[in-house]
Amino acid sequence: MRTYGFKEDYYREASGKDVKFIRYEPEDKPQVETGTAEDGRLVLKITATDYILGKKLELDADLLALAAAVIPSATTKEIAGFFKVTLSPDGFFKEAHVKLRPVEFATDGVYLCGSAHYPKFMQETINQSYGAAGRVLTLLSHDTVIASGSVCEVDENKCISCGACITACTYGAIEFYETPHGRKAGLTRSSVKGTDFATPNAPPVLFFLKHFTDEELMSEIDAAISDEEIIGPMAAAAAA
Repeated sequence: MRTYGFKEDYYREASGKDVKFIRYEPEDKPQVETGTAEDGRLVLKITATDYILGKKLELDADLLALAAAVIPSATTKEIAGFFKVTLSPDGFFKEAHVKLRPVEFATDGVYLCGSAHYPKFMQETINQSYGAAGRVLTLLSHDTVIASGSVCEVDENKCISCGACITACTYGAIEFYETPHGRKAGLTRSSVKGTDFATPNAPPVLFFLKHFTDEELMSEIDAAISDEEIIGPMAAAAAA
C-alpha cells in the first residue's frame, strides 16, 4: 500500500485506530461470516491470507470496507490505436515523458489527464487537467502550426519484410504495402516523426532522415574542408 506525501499521516492515523489493511488476490478472496468475539460482541469473522507470513489469519471486525479497484476502461486499447498513442504495462495511457511532458502523448496534439493516466487523487486530477488545458490553449493560440520537415524516408529496395520496424514504431507510421517486388514497409506521411524509433530494430540503411542522407552529409563535409586540409595533417602525423 502506497500513501505518498502527507497522506502517509492518514495511513498512520488509521493504523493507530486498529484499522487493518488486507491485500488479496481474486482467486483467494477473504471469507466473511458472522460470529461472536471473546467479550461476547457480535462481530464479523474475516479469514484472509497474509502473503508475507504465508498463513491464513482470522480477524474480528466491526466493519468491513472493500476498496474498489481502479482499472483501465474496456475501450482504452481501441482508443489508443485510434489516436496512435501508447499504453503503460498496466493498460493506462502513457505520457510522452514523466517529467518533461507529463500531460502530452508522443503523438502531437493529443493530451491526457485524470484517471485515464493512472489512479490518482482528486486534487492531482484537477491539477493535471489545468496543465492539459494550458497546453491545448498554447496550441490553439497560434493561427498556424508549423510541422517539422525532418521526417524519415524508407528505401524499399533494402526492406526484407520482417516487420520489426512496424512493431517498434510508437507513432504507427509504418505499414506494409504491396509493391511489384512484394510486400514492403512504407510510411504514412501524416504520422511520421523523425527516425529514431526504427533504428534499434531495423537495418540503419533502411530508414534515413529526409535531407540528411549520408551522401548529403559527406558532401557538406567535403565542401567545408578541402582535401589539402585533411591530407596535410594526416601526412605530417604519419611522417612524425
